Amino acid sequence: MIERSEAEWIEIGNEITRLADIDWEAALAAAKHMLSEAQSGQQPRQIALAMQTEARVLKRLPDKTPSIRQQNEVIRYLKREQLSTHLATAYRQLGQMQYDAMAYFKALDAWLKSLELAGQEQNIHDTTLAYVGIGKFYYAVGEYTRAMHYHQLALLAAKPLQQAALDAEININIAADAFRLHDFSAVEVALNRAQQALETGYDRPVWMGEITFYRGMICFEQSQFADAQEFLSRAYNIYRKNHNSWGEGHVLLALGRTFIKLNEPEHAAECLSTACEISEQHQLLALGIEAHEILAFLYIEQGDNALALQFHKRLHELICQNLPEQNTGLRLSRHAAQRLHDIEGAFDLAKIHARLAV
Repeated sequence: MIERSEAEWIEIGNEITRLADIDWEAALAAAKHMLSEAQSGQQPRQIALAMQTEARVLKRLPDKTPSIRQQNEVIRYLKREQLSTHLATAYRQLGQMQYDAMAYFKALDAWLKSLELAGQEQNIHDTTLAYVGIGKFYYAVGEYTRAMHYHQLALLAAKPLQQAALDAEININIAADAFRLHDFSAVEVALNRAQQALETGYDRPVWMGEITFYRGMICFEQSQFADAQEFLSRAYNIYRKNHNSWGEGHVLLALGRTFIKLNEPEHAAECLSTACEISEQHQLLALGIEAHEILAFLYIEQGDNALALQFHKRLHELICQNLPEQNTGLRLSRHAAQRLHDIEGAFDLAKIHARLAV
């Protein structure tokens, strides 16, 4: 058996994860081979890395259940082998998988657990990303002011790390919050900061796609539809080149709206129909509901009642499929509510100290 350092194991895992975007079956086979090799070496940390790699490959499936199941196995293994320093990261990744599955309250629980463990380990990086996750939770349930609050807290926590990738990720989330709050000047500031961070040499094309997408959406909101179409088309090409189906679908939805404003219904219908196909293929329920709704209205306006009825029926089916968790009000457990209250108090205190220092 070949002896490898932990850094080499990590890089192998990263290569397999990148392969998953191109050839998922080959990546899964490579992940299982990696696990088999790690188990033969009987090195718990290497085994955990291999298990985590398999979870990341499974995350590419439209159905997130296998990746969530595998990630829970990773957490159980880390606890059993007393690899506690890696638990905060594992819970954070579980939170993202549950978030992708639209299980937002479970995602919040995982991110709060990650935050607690990261605090015990004094791990600023995982602390920061747990705050990003909590902000995403509030964004998902439509509380954009509170989402902004936690993303700003993440920015504050990340400051001593001076990591370009982290700064870019946080600022993209802040741009999304600000966009929902219709604060377009704040969106521009956050996008510029994110782009500057990426231009330091950090290669994350999909994030550049998000920056380009939000620039297009600002143009759309300001009725600059030709400019919006140009930015959104560029974002679509970035997402498509990097095999990011979620990004493709959402940009196509925005392009469909834009072509309607440009009085180009055929192009709008083409974009929206493709968005519907992507939503079905990758189980992107929220995208599917919105795309089918717009298409139904578009065909009514075009006088094609048969097609309008077809998309309206599918829209009704998708709404009925909507997860029960998304239909509940914002109800947190007492522990989660208290934890969030403590975090908010600490954030307010940190802001006061920052002002006093200035």
